[in-house]
Amino acid sequence: MRRHPYLSSYPYPSVSKRARAGFSLTEMIVVLAIMSAVSGAVIGSLTTLRSTSLSVSAREFADFITLCRSEAIARRTVVRVVIVEESGTEKERNFRAYTAFAWDRRSRRFEQYKSWEHLSDDVVFEVEFPRYVKESEYYREDPSSVRGDYLMSLPENVFEKEDRNGSGVNRFRYVEFSPAGRASAPSASLRNLVLVMRPGNETSADRDVANWAQFSIDTLTGRTRVYRP
Repeated sequence: MRRHPYLSSYPYPSVSKRARAGFSLTEMIVVLAIMSAVSGAVIGSLTTLRSTSLSVSAREFADFITLCRSEAIARRTVVRVVIVEESGTEKERNFRAYTAFAWDRRSRRFEQYKSWEHLSDDVVFEVEFPRYVKESEYYREDPSSVRGDYLMSLPENVFEKEDRNGSGVNRFRYVEFSPAGRASAPSASLRNLVLVMRPGNETSADRDVANWAQFSIDTLTGRTRVYRP
């Protein structure tokens, strides 16, 4: 029987058994290995970014505290470093924004003299002294050097001030530096005043955290030490 000339010139391609079978086990293993490597690289990059944000925020805040202490001595007046606990207008400031007020002898009240500073978007101050710090190696080795009154939860450590534009009242927690350079806070009784910042947008002292920065402010000298896990 004669073939049709069209079919003779353009035969249908044959389909191999390998093509019909789909991916082999080896090929699937290779693909999964590549996906795992890519996922690991992405997670590692995000972790590095969070760690970098925390390091930058910790360094900037420590420098800010040191500068305010120096200015209290130079100005011969009381300077308060304040952290927003509750903002009257901008909730994103809560536990992230900070500034400084100085005692003005003429008006006989505290006046803001520093611009607003903010932690990185993914960094916050802890509300209470966290459990994970107590379980850290540096805390177990020398707890007396890092133990103290936690600034954000002292019952009387509250300072309220109306926004400059009069749109709301901010509630602060603060540490106060005297003209002699000493540090204090209302109702504090221990040698150190303590603060902790960590990555994250929610504040919870009970969650497991692998990276953080603890600030211990010596009340006698006013000097700040930063501890990292």
